Amino acid sequence: MNFFYPLIKKLEKKFDFLITARNHDRIFSILNAKGLDYIPIGKHGGAELDGRLQAYAQNVQQLAPIIRKEKPDILLTERWPEAVRVAFGLNIPAWTIYYDEREHHVNRMVFPLASKVFAPSFYTTAEMRENGVDLERVVWFRGFHTCYLKDQPSPSNKNPFKERGFESPIVLIRPEPELATFFCQKQDILERSVLFLTNNHGYKNDYNVIVLPRTKNQASSYAKYPVAILDEAFLENPVAFADVTVGAAETMLMEAFVLGKPAISTVYWEESKPVTELHKYIPHLNDPKEVAAKTLDYLNPKEQHEFHERAKLIVDLMENPVLKMEEEINSLYAEPELHEKTSSKRRSQMEIHMTILNLVAFRFLKLTHIMQAANLSYSRVKEDVAWLRKKGLIDEHTDVSGGNYFKASTEGLQLLADYKKIREKLF
Repeated sequence: MNFFYPLIKKLEKKFDFLITARNHDRIFSILNAKGLDYIPIGKHGGAELDGRLQAYAQNVQQLAPIIRKEKPDILLTERWPEAVRVAFGLNIPAWTIYYDEREHHVNRMVFPLASKVFAPSFYTTAEMRENGVDLERVVWFRGFHTCYLKDQPSPSNKNPFKERGFESPIVLIRPEPELATFFCQKQDILERSVLFLTNNHGYKNDYNVIVLPRTKNQASSYAKYPVAILDEAFLENPVAFADVTVGAAETMLMEAFVLGKPAISTVYWEESKPVTELHKYIPHLNDPKEVAAKTLDYLNPKEQHEFHERAKLIVDLMENPVLKMEEEINSLYAEPELHEKTSSKRRSQMEIHMTILNLVAFRFLKLTHIMQAANLSYSRVKEDVAWLRKKGLIDEHTDVSGGNYFKASTEGLQLLADYKKIREKLF
């Protein structure tokens, strides 16, 4: 719901929104906190296969009459199979978001029936096809799906932690997604990290540790430590008010990074591609002592500032998927216009190089893909990519079949960010 909230607020004066939600992961509390009306539909089936199957059937039965009666123009969902199936059966376009290739069977239920799929550009076309995505229906965006937090107003002064009596600095702990299909055997890495943090001699005087559990069992597990446990929902994203976010909540770690807040990943199961990408930019630790030590390092204001500046450099090159979705919705209802033909303008060598760097900023591409996207000849692209490689601005990767792929290096990303800043100031 956090993803769609800014879209709803932007478009609620132009369009009517009908919100349905199933009882899972405190979604009702989140909707109530945000002041959004909704229709409760069904539930999560739990960890067992038969429970999920029965919940699927019940959810479809509850949802179908509502969708039939309301006749929406579009269904927007992250990836809820029941909703997409009902929309397909009633001939309503379903727009979805792709950001996790691990749940292959769920993906194969959802994306073949989707009318539009919004997806991060670091996925390859082969990976998308394997999960049932029709590439003709993809709307690509650069970066993480959590870039919905970009371009949003600064958080209000209503600090949810301060309102509950907790002063900064705050260490925010979010446990594992234990009901996810990709989740493996539980390990106690995060709990032991909390043990080391709360055994520190400066604890209680220097910082507060706050745990946001997903389930009652997790709340009980962390209750044995001297931490605060908050199981309620907040109007504002709690990450925005934490000094350090630690744990195994993949989306929350990405949200922290997008907001420029120090984050430490303790993920110990199979990583999704976005998580692998995230681990290039934040510490990924599975030793509890190292987790605790790095957390304490990040409580230093200087370390926080340095993390923020490094994160901003990367995030500035990413795109807000909500804006992409807004553009698609507006274009669906836009009046047809007659546009004058724009005269072709010759691009400078620098503009061509920046175009290529922009294309490969977060995605490995072949020369032929760059050629098509940049609208350049193959020989020209080959020459320019070779020059950019020579300058250390592009890295080359060869796959098992011998194909060569190219992606911007760290230096290339830095140059691209500097170029964009200069253009913004001048133009």
